[in-house]
Amino acid sequence: MRAIHTVGEYRSSMDRIKDLKHRMWMLASQKGNLHPDVIRISQEIDEYIVLVQRYWQKTKPFDSQIG
Repeated sequence: MRAIHTVGEYRSSMDRIKDLKHRMWMLASQKGNLHPDVIRISQEIDEYIVLVQRYWQKTKPFDSQIG
């Protein structure tokens, strides 16, 4: 994964987080919370969240980019 530099990349990352969360919830309901695939998706979500947080820190004020 690479750093987020534009609003478009930010929005794409947010969409990816939403998609991954949905996949994780579906898989967890089928295989359980501790299944390796569920944990892998959770870790990928965490990586995206860190990228988004770093982007927020660089682009303050960020309130116009939420939503």
